[in-house]
Amino acid sequence: MKVIMCGGGTAGHVNPAIAVAQELKSQQPNAKILFIGREGGRENDLVTNAGFEVKTVKIQGLKRSFSPQNVRSVFNALAARRTAKQIIQQFEPDVILGTGGYVCWPVISAGSTLGIPVAIHESNLSAGLTTRLLSKKCDIVLLNRKETKEYLSKRVCTKVVGNPLRQDFSRITKDEARRRIGIKTGEILIVSFGGSIGAEKINETMLEVIKKHSSVKSNVKHIHATGERYFSSLKEKAKKYEKDGCKILPFIHNMPTVLRAADIAVCRSGAMTVSELEEAEVAAILIPSPNVTDDHQLKNAKYLSDKGAAELIEEKNLNAEELKSVLEKLENDENGRKKRAKNIKALSTPDSAKSIVEELILLKKSIN
Repeated sequence: MKVIMCGGGTAGHVNPAIAVAQELKSQQPNAKILFIGREGGRENDLVTNAGFEVKTVKIQGLKRSFSPQNVRSVFNALAARRTAKQIIQQFEPDVILGTGGYVCWPVISAGSTLGIPVAIHESNLSAGLTTRLLSKKCDIVLLNRKETKEYLSKRVCTKVVGNPLRQDFSRITKDEARRRIGIKTGEILIVSFGGSIGAEKINETMLEVIKKHSSVKSNVKHIHATGERYFSSLKEKAKKYEKDGCKILPFIHNMPTVLRAADIAVCRSGAMTVSELEEAEVAAILIPSPNVTDDHQLKNAKYLSDKGAAELIEEKNLNAEELKSVLEKLENDENGRKKRAKNIKALSTPDSAKSIVEELILLKKSIN
C-alpha cells in the first residue's frame, strides 16, 4: 500500500499522521509512506526523526484581515498545488490522508482532481477552516468528536475515529510510570506545560505557584516545562527549586511516562493535548490559549468541563491565587481527582490509529 500523509504548522497536526503511519507500518511492513509538509516547517523534523520521508511545498497561511501579503499567499498556494500534483504523480499513492494545517489544501485538492481517494482528519471539536474548505473534496472526513458533524455539510461522509496517539501512551501503567520518575506512595505529582513553544502567562503564574505552593509542600512534586523560548531566562530560578522536588525544564521529552504518572496536569487544551490527557487518565486543569483560530481551545476545554472531566480557567482570569486554590482542592480530594480522571478517560477513543488505517484500506479497495 502507498500512502501520502500531509499536515503541518504545528506538532499537533503532524503527530497524528505519524501515529497513523506507524500503525500502518506495523500492519504492513512493506507499505510505502511519503509525507508532504510546508517548506521551512520545523514540524518536519518530527517526521524525519520518526523515520519517514518528507517532501515540501512552499505555502503560508492567509491573514484574517485584509493584507497585501494575502495576494502573495494565494499565488504561493497555487504554485504549491502544482508542486503537490507533481509529487503525487511521481509517488502514485493509493490514498491521501490530511491531518490539518494549510499545507493540506494543495495536496488534497490536487489529489482529488487526479482521482485519488482522499481523507482528512479533524482533531478539534470545532472543524477548522482547512477541514471546512476541503471536506466536500474528500471521500471521507474522519472526526475526533461526533459533535464536529454540526460544522460540516450534511452531504459530507464522516466517521468518528478519535485522535491517533503515539504508541508510547498505551505501553506503560501508572504504577510503572511513577516508579520510573521516582514518585513515592502518598506523593502528589503536578505536571504543567504551555506547549512546545511555551506560554508566558502560564510560566509567570506557575513560577509563583511553585514558589508559594509546590516547593513548600513535602508531599507535592512538580514538573513544569517552560517551552524552549522562555527557558534561558528562567535557568537560575529552575535550579533554586530542584532541592524541593520541583523540576523546571524547557521541554518534557518523555511526556507519555510523565503524564501517566501525574495526579494533576495543568496545560493548554489543544486537541492532541486533550486526547493525551484522556489516554493518560489524569485530572486536568485546562487553560485554553486565547490566540487560536475560532477559539477552538476554549471549545475543547468547555466540552470536558461540562462533562465533569476537567477544571477550566480562562487565561484572562488566570492568577497564582486562583490556580493555587484549584490545585489545593484537587490535592485534598482524592476521590474528586479519581472521578475526574475516570470521566476524562471515558472520553477517549481506543485504537484510533487502527481505525484510521482501516478506513484508508477501505478507500484503496474502493478504486480497485
